[in-house]
Amino acid sequence: MNYKEACKYILNIPKFGKKSGLENIKILLDLLDNPQKELKFIHVAGTNGKGSVCTMLSYILCEHGYKTGLFTSPHLINMNERIKINNIDIDNEDFINALVQVKNKIEYMVEQGYNHPTFFEVLVAMAFVYYNNNNVEYVILETGLGGRLDSTNIIENPVVSVITSIGYDHIAILGNTIEEIAREKAGIIKHGRPTVLYYDKKEVFNTISIECSNKKSKLYSYNDFNYGILKRTKKNIDFSINNKYYNYNEVYLNTIANYQIINISIALTTVEVLINEGIDLNRKSILQALKKFTWPGRMEYVMDNMLIDGAHNVQGIRMFVKDINNLYKNTELSILYTSLKDKPYKEMISELKKCNNINRMILTQMNSDRATDANLLGEYCKEIGFKDIYTITDIDDAVEYAISLSNEGRMVCCIGSLYLVGYIKSKMKEEAQYD
Repeated sequence: MNYKEACKYILNIPKFGKKSGLENIKILLDLLDNPQKELKFIHVAGTNGKGSVCTMLSYILCEHGYKTGLFTSPHLINMNERIKINNIDIDNEDFINALVQVKNKIEYMVEQGYNHPTFFEVLVAMAFVYYNNNNVEYVILETGLGGRLDSTNIIENPVVSVITSIGYDHIAILGNTIEEIAREKAGIIKHGRPTVLYYDKKEVFNTISIECSNKKSKLYSYNDFNYGILKRTKKNIDFSINNKYYNYNEVYLNTIANYQIINISIALTTVEVLINEGIDLNRKSILQALKKFTWPGRMEYVMDNMLIDGAHNVQGIRMFVKDINNLYKNTELSILYTSLKDKPYKEMISELKKCNNINRMILTQMNSDRATDANLLGEYCKEIGFKDIYTITDIDDAVEYAISLSNEGRMVCCIGSLYLVGYIKSKMKEEAQYD
């Protein structure tokens, strides 16, 4: 099996994989001799920010010399991005080797009449095998969807469970109310193990605190923190930050996204819990790690006048709009937008309408059955009062048009889907290789 064949096998899994609670992943990992039981985990769930928090924590542990695994999803360009050690993607050879080990057990499962594991279950098992084979000291583990029935929740005794900001997303699966969604996320809380929670809704706190009480999990929770911007450029922010758990006078971050400050606050709170759990971490190395932190596709410039952001739900769009109104209040903006069918595109576009200075909306759709029809997006934009609307159904044409506007010196923001972000990054990577 070569790398291309490995990716093809994994991508074809949705055609025959069937989710069955945690039963599939348990059987598969049992057949693999439970590699996860040899690992120490920091488990992270939430609606927004969990990938950033995971990556921040990975940089911090790596800076202190700990061999650190990082498992996140989705990927933007290559599947290898999901599985890292010391912030370096798994290479193709190790990717193939991990898949071969997992695939052999899957074939036995199917022969015995069990369900074929899902796409995500296969990747989780591959990650555990890879981390165990490489004697990783800590694994930062991001849930895929929810928490309670997420495949990553097969782990038993995390060092700490972390729950980031919770909002309305995947309501068809997780529930129609904030309490129901929070209850699903709370599924990662384990008996006797500490929990970190950032919340901006009292219902979230109430739900999580009850679960922590039931499981005798010490809860480190907060809904407010203080920060002050010391310096801002087009590429980074210097700021001070504190809450009841920590105080930092100067933090340097390679991003222009204010919403990453929320994620920093969660990461730094988690650091305090890790120190309480006996992990040797110091302030100098923590700050040095945060200087190195990058998380692609979040308020990222891909050209001088072209910004991409992976916000793909109402809460994410709302945070994007807040930052844009602060950073570009005197600049006319063109927005390239697309969405998936399972996302509330009307609510998301309505949030975009709160941008003070959008002068052009470009609507497109990904080459996928999951994509929302660009014409529907365009009709709704017209309905709520956008004036200059371009509906370009072909994604290549839409991106080329956005690039042409950027080359003319116009500011363009691309938002609405991580698939759009990945598509743009992949396209630009190909063009750079061609050049």
